Amino acid sequence: MGSLLDISPHPVWVDSLHAYIKPYWDQLLESEWAEGVTNSTLSIPEMQGWMLQMYPFIHTFPKFLAEALTKVEDDYSRGFLIDNIRVEKVHAEHWIWMGEGFGLPRIAMLDLVEGKTPILRDVQSLTDWLWYINAKGSLAEAVAATSFAIEGATGDLSRKVVDGFEAYGKRTDVDMKPKTYKWMREHVHYDDEHPIIALEIVKRYATTERLQTKVMIAAKRSVQLLHNALTTSYKAYSTRSKDCGLTVIAEQRSNDRRADRRLISSAIPFPERRFGERRGRSCRISA
Repeated sequence: MGSLLDISPHPVWVDSLHAYIKPYWDQLLESEWAEGVTNSTLSIPEMQGWMLQMYPFIHTFPKFLAEALTKVEDDYSRGFLIDNIRVEKVHAEHWIWMGEGFGLPRIAMLDLVEGKTPILRDVQSLTDWLWYINAKGSLAEAVAATSFAIEGATGDLSRKVVDGFEAYGKRTDVDMKPKTYKWMREHVHYDDEHPIIALEIVKRYATTERLQTKVMIAAKRSVQLLHNALTTSYKAYSTRSKDCGLTVIAEQRSNDRRADRRLISSAIPFPERRFGERRGRSCRISA
């Protein structure tokens, strides 16, 4: 695939990409889920809840990458996606090991994949979005939504929560053996490198302002939906007040909508230029 660190200079629009998704990225990193795992304050049922419900998404992740692979037109991008598919297939098994260490039966996770038990709506929405953008979107959108946004955010989350996650090993109902924390530890490494390469691919294929705008929206949506999925899945298995959990989720979504409206109200601030006119109207971002 070539040298991982053979990175080209960023065009100016990449600064706008980072600025655009930063509020959503920060919300995810500062979420109740992230703080709860970091401080080891989520209950064991809550930890089991997100591990159980998110497994079908983890299981399907290599298939998202395979959809994007069909759009590739260069060896660099093809090599990255092929290698990433191989890695993510292995990580699906590591996720099962993680769940088993927290007392989840393997069959419970497999039953969700096979449709024998229901998946929560917000987790299904995340999966549906990744299917859609990889199957129907451009390669730049697909890679931005999947390997740049999801893997990048997962890497940052893993680095934040890994110590708190392993601290659960002090509890008698958790078996914190190496297989239990293998998924978390490996994502501290893999999801530091993968988003760097993914951004290189995005830069190669997002060659127009229209595509660059769509890339920003795709990355933002992935981060938002990951946030919703993690929040809903741990709260659904909480023994604490259900009403309180639903209120928090509703408030989070309301805040997301208000933030979206503020971003939509003005064009993305590309340095030294603005979007051109189309049919007599200024181009505006729509999400």
